[in-house]
Amino acid sequence: MRSIMLAAILSFAAVGASATETHCQGNEKNLETYLKMHDVLFMQRDAERAGEYYAPEFISHNSDEGGGGIVKMKPDDLKPMWINSKKNQPDRVLINDVILCAGDVVVARVTMTGTHTGPMFGMPATGKKYSTSATDIYRFKDGKVVERWGNNDGIGMLSQLGLLLPFAQAQAARAEKK
Repeated sequence: MRSIMLAAILSFAAVGASATETHCQGNEKNLETYLKMHDVLFMQRDAERAGEYYAPEFISHNSDEGGGGIVKMKPDDLKPMWINSKKNQPDRVLINDVILCAGDVVVARVTMTGTHTGPMFGMPATGKKYSTSATDIYRFKDGKVVERWGNNDGIGMLSQLGLLLPFAQAQAARAEKK
C-alpha cells in the first residue's frame, strides 16, 4: 500500500497541481468505476445504487465524524449520508480537482460547494453558501470499493456557515450526557 501511495504522490508531484488532473498507473478500470460512482452517488446522490460501487462489506477509515478507527460497513450504512445531503444541501457540487490512481487505489481531492438550506448536524439551515475541500482514498477489489479513507474540512464548512460555535456546544452537551 505504501509503495502504491508513494508512486501516486511522486507522479503527481512531477507534474504539479491544477484543476481536474488525472494521473493513473495501473488499473484504469478503477478510475472508470470511481468516475461513475462520483456521478451516481456523490452528484446525483442516488443512495439506492450504493451496492453497485461498494462491496457487500467494506472497511471505512473515515474521519468525517471527528476520529479515525476501523469500521466494517455495508453499502446501506452510507445511504443516510446521501439522502440527508440531498435534503440539506440540494445544490451541492463536488468537483474532482486531482485524481491519482495506482494499482488497486484511487485518490481523489475534491472541492465541495453548496448552500445550507436544511437541518445539518442538528443545526438549523443558515441559507449560507460554503466551499471546502475533501480527500478520499478508495481501494478496489473486483470492481468495488473494499476500503476507504476520507476526510474533509468540516471545521471550514461549519465556520463559513456560522455554525462552528453552536456545533461545538452541541457536541459538548452530548459528551456530558454520556
